[in-house]
Amino acid sequence: MTPRDQKLALLLIGIMALTVGLLGGYFLVFDPIVKNRAAETELQGEIADLEDKVKQQEARLKLLKIQQAQSLPVDQTVAKQEYFVALESLVDQAIHAAEAAGVAKGEIKATVKEKTDNTVRGIPEFSKGKPMYTKLAYTVVIKKADMWVVRDVLKAYYDLDLLHQITHFSLKKEDENTKGAVKRNDLTLEFTSEAIILEGATNGPQYRRTLIAVSNAFGAAGGGTLMQTLESSSKLGRGASARPSQPVLATKPRDYSLIVLKDPFNGPLPPPPPFSLEPVKDVIIKQNDTRAATVKLASKGEGAAGATYRMIVSNVSGQPLPEGEIKGRGPTFELPKTSAGEGTAKVEVIAKSAEGKEARATFRVKVEPEEAEETKTVIKEDVSHAIILTMLTIRHEDGTASAAIRDGANRQRYEIEIEGKKVTVSKFYYIKDKKKEDEVDKSGVLLISDDSSGTKRTFKVVGVDGEGLILEDLKPNGDAPKAEAPRPRGPGGPRGGPAPKQGPANPVAAMGGNMASGAGIVASAPKLYRWTVGQSLYTMTKEGPLSERDAQKVLKQAADSGPMLEIAANR
Repeated sequence: MTPRDQKLALLLIGIMALTVGLLGGYFLVFDPIVKNRAAETELQGEIADLEDKVKQQEARLKLLKIQQAQSLPVDQTVAKQEYFVALESLVDQAIHAAEAAGVAKGEIKATVKEKTDNTVRGIPEFSKGKPMYTKLAYTVVIKKADMWVVRDVLKAYYDLDLLHQITHFSLKKEDENTKGAVKRNDLTLEFTSEAIILEGATNGPQYRRTLIAVSNAFGAAGGGTLMQTLESSSKLGRGASARPSQPVLATKPRDYSLIVLKDPFNGPLPPPPPFSLEPVKDVIIKQNDTRAATVKLASKGEGAAGATYRMIVSNVSGQPLPEGEIKGRGPTFELPKTSAGEGTAKVEVIAKSAEGKEARATFRVKVEPEEAEETKTVIKEDVSHAIILTMLTIRHEDGTASAAIRDGANRQRYEIEIEGKKVTVSKFYYIKDKKKEDEVDKSGVLLISDDSSGTKRTFKVVGVDGEGLILEDLKPNGDAPKAEAPRPRGPGGPRGGPAPKQGPANPVAAMGGNMASGAGIVASAPKLYRWTVGQSLYTMTKEGPLSERDAQKVLKQAADSGPMLEIAANR
């Protein structure tokens, strides 16, 4: 083999070795590395996908917790009650704001009603017959509303942090063909609101009795006890609501009053009137009047809501008030007290609107001498025609009797109980339909009186007979009887002084009370009346008392046998 052949053979061997080395390196080293890197990239993609799914699940879990908090309480009774109260409250607040702005009270009418047709169709289910949530629906109707009411109701509705939405909305103008000035409060707003109760919210802090979840700030301030107290009480929790966790309205503050300014039904609102002061009436102060006079100022027009006021006094005649500025910023000022007998002062009022515009007005303060008071006699109404003996019962078996007198003019009732020789008179009054005891007299004195009428009569119960109730008029001339001891009152009333001395042993004098004195001087005969069932006090007194002979006979019988005159007569 020639040297040239040797070189070629060696070159061929080297090329073959290099080729084998390259092939071995590719299949044994490079290819496995590429495959491992591809597998690594695939695994990294799967890991990223799993991490994304974890993040999504965490976000959904967070959203679920928020939605559980936004869900109505799981107790449907509490949910219906509190959601109805919330809708009614936001409507009432809008109406009150309109009435404060000048709308006549009671003109705006509103109703909130529950829709009973709460169908489960279209609600997704966990399993057959187990829906994911329960739906409650209510219809709200507001009549004679303006755009301010519409704006206030809708804003308050969307500020409620609840899972609810409006599924039907209607806003229409009722008096479209009315001639004359444009009415802005002739709108009828009607909408249907649906709220849901999520299933599965029965455990943990979301199991509550409040409509809106209590803010954690209360737990930070008062601990877990305060949180549990608020969450367990529907009424207490109504004022503990937080701001919406997921605002429905624009997060950037917006002026929703533009809805009102660009009223689509009645056209744009006219510009507000210029700022001005309401006229102030003159003030008259009487001499020696120790009460401080007050003056209430009012302004209207643009900027009146944040207006400030000043009052400056300048005397015209005399020195009724100290000159200079009265302290305060209004709108209510208290005038300085004065000891002057007379005089006149001029007071200038300067009002400044929220935009800095001024308005001025003046009024006068006059001090006049004190006038002598005139004594006026007030004649009160006589209601004796409405005071009727309604019942008289005589029980022969036990020797007792009872009577009832009704005062229809004053809702009062007098009850008389006779047991042996004991006579008890009780007076009652009524608060609504509840009977309340006023006073009790155990000496048999019947005092018919009240605070509002002129009917005041004092009788002593002598007894009962087959025809009626026998009464002695203790004050026939309006004077207190001289020999009558102070009568005891009911519980809490005065007990009176010491008992009067024993009079003469004459039984007629003892029952009549004023037949004879201890010295034997004969006084006027007592006046006795017979009051029959169904008869009024007016009719009884108009028919007149018993004759003197009959009166003496009744008094003697009562002194001998007690107030049960019928039984005594039968004996």
